[in-house]
Amino acid sequence: MNKSLIWIGNCLCVLVWPAMAAPNAQAFLPAEAAVKESLLASPIIQSARAQKEAMRLRSNTMRTGTAEFTLRANLQERRVPAQHERFLESTFTLERPVRLWGKSAVDGQLSAKTIALADLEFNDAMHEASRELMKLWFAHAHMMLAMEQAQKQKDSTAQILQLAQARFKQGEIARMDLELAQAEVQRAQAAWQLAQADLSVARVAFAQRYPALPLPSQPAHIASEDLSDFAQSQVDLKAMFLNQNHELNALRLEAERLQLWAERARLDRMADPTVGIYTARDRGGAEQVTGLTLSMPLSGSVRRDHALATLADAQAAADKVRRLTVQLSAGFDQLWIQFHSKRAAAVQLQLAADTQSRAAEKSRKAYALGEHSMSETLLIARAAFEQQFAATRMQLEALERMAELQLELHQVWDFDG
Repeated sequence: MNKSLIWIGNCLCVLVWPAMAAPNAQAFLPAEAAVKESLLASPIIQSARAQKEAMRLRSNTMRTGTAEFTLRANLQERRVPAQHERFLESTFTLERPVRLWGKSAVDGQLSAKTIALADLEFNDAMHEASRELMKLWFAHAHMMLAMEQAQKQKDSTAQILQLAQARFKQGEIARMDLELAQAEVQRAQAAWQLAQADLSVARVAFAQRYPALPLPSQPAHIASEDLSDFAQSQVDLKAMFLNQNHELNALRLEAERLQLWAERARLDRMADPTVGIYTARDRGGAEQVTGLTLSMPLSGSVRRDHALATLADAQAAADKVRRLTVQLSAGFDQLWIQFHSKRAAAVQLQLAADTQSRAAEKSRKAYALGEHSMSETLLIARAAFEQQFAATRMQLEALERMAELQLELHQVWDFDG
């Protein structure tokens, strides 16, 4: 029995949802150029840009190395008491550590990885900000929809009240029916005021974060053909999502960097020598001495333990990549299921809303003819508005999930540079 119902539901979805073009959530979203400009002006992205520049500059120090020249000066006085002689003597030494054992090549790779990670983290910050902007945008859209429905219900109850007042003057209905209509108007007025307050809160929350981005003045009216399905399969799109995900790619790159750091720490177990030249003036300049200096630290257990710890950090980062891959994969599947379930539910709810709307219209006519009571008319009318609101809200939720999927797939608001 359950399989039969599922089969019938699938057939209905096929009939209702014909073959359509690729989804286009951008038609209901603010323009990409305006969104990018607003995001770049936000404090979050400005901070991310500063962090990117800081990482780029640090990468230069990795490539060039942190070794510096050291200048040493030594002044002394030599005394020869037997001959009653005194001489001023001086020594000057210039020395610098030298990177050997292949460390320079590894540092160059670390520098390149750091620059790539800086770009990726900035793109991730832009994507996170885009996701937050989209949530605020749809929060405002939901409040606009609720406000529109509250306004329609307020107007409808006002019409029913006018009809009740006319019939009461003619003595066709009792005062109780008139009071029921007045109470319904008052209830609709209260709902309208609450919806207006919620809309104002959503508008203020959005305007404070993105003052340069204008909000729509009217709610979006979504048709069935606007909620088209994706052409690719869920498996293909999920693979594309995991391949393009900034957070996952950043963690992958960080794991590669830690592997390089582990290699660098292994090489560091062989200490770098310090090479220098010196010149000395002995016996007041009677003797000139020049030469070379060479010094090298003797490695101990500290360098060994540091190399092993860095290798463990690299392994932990690789494990985090696998864990995050599982989490993101599950999140994508959930978003995919939500979109398709809400998309299908929106169709059924709209059919129910149309049926309920026709019933409400017949009820109003029946009340005008004295065939329905006021309580029946108000109850049916309220159910019609609630059903229509549920249908339009489900359409908006399906659109929101579609937009989120397209955002994650870089099909809208793709600001990767």
